[in-house]
Amino acid sequence: MKDIVTLSGDIGGGKSSVARILTAALGFQLISAGGLQREIATSMGLTTLQLNELSSQDRSVDDKIDSRTRWLGENSDGIIVDSRLAWYFIPGAYKVFLSVDPAVGAERVFDASRSDENHHSLAHALENNRLRTQLEASRFKTLYGVHMRDYRNYDLVVDSSYVSPQIVADIIENGFRAHRGSVPYPQLWMSPKRLAGLPKISSDAVAPLLDLCTLTALEGLFHVASGGEVIAAAMGNGTALLPARLV
Repeated sequence: MKDIVTLSGDIGGGKSSVARILTAALGFQLISAGGLQREIATSMGLTTLQLNELSSQDRSVDDKIDSRTRWLGENSDGIIVDSRLAWYFIPGAYKVFLSVDPAVGAERVFDASRSDENHHSLAHALENNRLRTQLEASRFKTLYGVHMRDYRNYDLVVDSSYVSPQIVADIIENGFRAHRGSVPYPQLWMSPKRLAGLPKISSDAVAPLLDLCTLTALEGLFHVASGGEVIAAAMGNGTALLPARLV
């Protein structure tokens, strides 16, 4: 197995910050598809949203990024690839997805105030993120037949909503080292604060697990199936991230 980690995730999930920390911790080289996309957009006089809209009609932008990503997976080792679809083009990598509460993600994007993302308000950033997410999901399904937010595609899913990038990076590093050593490691880590605010569903068909909450997920939306006591206890003792199971 090659030492390659791919980082995908929601807009505003903190991939760039986490990737920089992981790069230092693992001693890997960082490759960012997001940086390349922004360069392409700027060179064409477009925003990233406009570039995504153009990509739905013209595959040349996607093809440039995709071919480069494939090449990296085949010819590189000791790299971290910050890219929405690197998990798909580098199937042998350790595949990580960073999930974030949409409101938190919008706030991060708005605070970043990139020159190519003209957000005149937090509400605008939230709506822009929603549109970008929809466009990406539609395009990826059409072009590749994949669902980016089908969490079964990933070795590890980490909620970055209410924790520092360092904590997220530590979880990923531990998971990667466990994966490399064939040691079991929880696939899903969630913030108790986010879990406490999630809607509940009937858990009649879900067998409760001792000391573990269970969740359902569809298109990036989580629901708590069982484990309310575990979540409450984690909130009370200040647990940063809680292991959970998808059902």
